[in-house]
Amino acid sequence: MIRIVLYLLIISNANYYAQTNDSLDNDKFTYRSTILSSIIPGSGQINNNKIKPVNLHNRLWWKLPIIYGGLATSSYLIKFNHQEFIKIKDERLSRQNGNSAVNYISYSSDQLKLIQNEYRRLRDFSIISLLGVYLLQIIDANVEAQLFLFDIGDNLSFKFKHLNQNNLFSSYLIPQFSLNFKL
Repeated sequence: MIRIVLYLLIISNANYYAQTNDSLDNDKFTYRSTILSSIIPGSGQINNNKIKPVNLHNRLWWKLPIIYGGLATSSYLIKFNHQEFIKIKDERLSRQNGNSAVNYISYSSDQLKLIQNEYRRLRDFSIISLLGVYLLQIIDANVEAQLFLFDIGDNLSFKFKHLNQNNLFSSYLIPQFSLNFKL
């Protein structure tokens, strides 16, 4: 599944062109940030530090502890919830085989079944959170690279105004959108 998501992310990244003068280099850089971030989490953010604007005094390394903290926390929760799930499952199966209660003496077999399902649900949520953190850091590296490479020069303009349309029978406003390029 991760391969499919990465493949779709790479394909969708390669089809968008914002500028014509240096779009090939921009696309290669965005592609590289995405691939680096998918191979080693956080490396796309470090790669984006090469092209950050000069007036941006913020370092981009501050995202690394957040990324690795999220991945480590999710991994720990997966391991913990799976271990508890296995312990309770073994205790419940041991009781069904006729053995006496060893670990969870104060719980009945029905209560152990509910607790086992709860740890399974928590383990599954932890796996989803791990995948979420992983995908979010890939998306962050991609978007950050595209935003740093986006042209914000004076040659682009954007106007939004309304057009007043008067007829004999009615009067209404029409939104008008214009995008101007200076070449």
